[in-house]
Amino acid sequence: MIRKTRTLGVIATLGAGALVLSGCATNDGGGAAESKVLNYESYWTEGEPTAEILKEAAADFEESTGVTVNIQWKGRDLPATLAPLLSSSNPDVDIVDMACPSVQANLDATGNAADLSSVLEATIPGEEMTVGESMSEAVVATGQEDGRTFCLPYEVLSDSDFWFNAARFPDLVESPPTTWDEFDAILAEQGKGALALDGTIGGYAAYYFINFAVSAGGKGAYLEAAGDETGQSFIDDPVYLEAAKKVQELVDSGAFADGYTESKFPAIQQKWANDESDFLLVGSWIPSEVAPYAAEGFEYSSFPFPALAEGDARAMTLDSIGFGVLEKAPNVENAKKFIEFFAQKKYQDEIGQIAVPVRSDASVADNLASVQKALNDSDVVKIAYEDGAAAAYPTWAQDVGDPFTQKLVLGELSAEEFITQIAEASKNFWANQ
Repeated sequence: MIRKTRTLGVIATLGAGALVLSGCATNDGGGAAESKVLNYESYWTEGEPTAEILKEAAADFEESTGVTVNIQWKGRDLPATLAPLLSSSNPDVDIVDMACPSVQANLDATGNAADLSSVLEATIPGEEMTVGESMSEAVVATGQEDGRTFCLPYEVLSDSDFWFNAARFPDLVESPPTTWDEFDAILAEQGKGALALDGTIGGYAAYYFINFAVSAGGKGAYLEAAGDETGQSFIDDPVYLEAAKKVQELVDSGAFADGYTESKFPAIQQKWANDESDFLLVGSWIPSEVAPYAAEGFEYSSFPFPALAEGDARAMTLDSIGFGVLEKAPNVENAKKFIEFFAQKKYQDEIGQIAVPVRSDASVADNLASVQKALNDSDVVKIAYEDGAAAAYPTWAQDVGDPFTQKLVLGELSAEEFITQIAEASKNFWANQ
């Protein structure tokens, strides 16, 4: 599944057609204390594994608090139903869940998201830790901006780790490469085509240059260059040419699987799952995605993108799925209480059997244990998708960043040509905004 689909429609266009839910209390500017109802619209469809966990938690919450949770399973159309709610001074939905970047785009950017920072300080029911203490700062940060908490995650996705079959490379489970010198040695042993890549997917192709740039220049390096209206950052700072040269080195050495420049997704991914290629740079959804056609006995494991050089950053791209609360909703306090309730370890343990839980102490399925290990590793730098450039400058990423990084990975541009052309394209893009 292509990342843009898996991460839940981050740049979804708002549309019409919201369902009117029953049982709403009168809007008193933040939720009446006596209210015993919570109206909830979910991105999931009824019957999906995550939906079943949420249903269980809602029933437990009602038994514990007396608050009835009315859940509407909107599915992937949820963002399109939000427009009427956001224009209302008395919305009849209190809480939603979806990708945190989508909460940001649809609720926070429109001034409709309640600040959930107080929830981080609340003690989890039946436990001694607070919600904020139960997850890492990096996870919390996926739902924050400018000191506000617009989304509280309950599930994490890692977008660009190197995945491999641990049955073939058992030593890499405990001792993965941490630098590209180490990884290059492993790739050389495997011969040409060790890196699986469906290169016709622009986002997948972009992973390489962006991760190299972040490794050499630090978190925010690609974001900074993307926002430079002169385009000169790409030329003036040598880390970008260094990153581009490393991509060209991989192209010239034949490291990418045969046919990657013309493959129709998921052709190369399928080759990897059948042990016809060795390493795949992709997200944490891959074990479930390739399960129907993976080689018998395939054991999923992964490691973060290695450092370009010793002392450089090892990057891990994080997305999250979580809760957003409508600021003008009548039952804001009940929504906050439900989020606190769902932070309990019992629900996170259940999430961990199908996805990566946000709690570091939650159990996790074997095929996702490597992601949780990297998530809890403080030496691994956590970045947003495309180092934040896709969210901050989505049109730039679509029109400039992704196309040019893709051309570099496909071997259509040399490192020097890439730097010159992306700098010029950036300058022209910003001049026309």
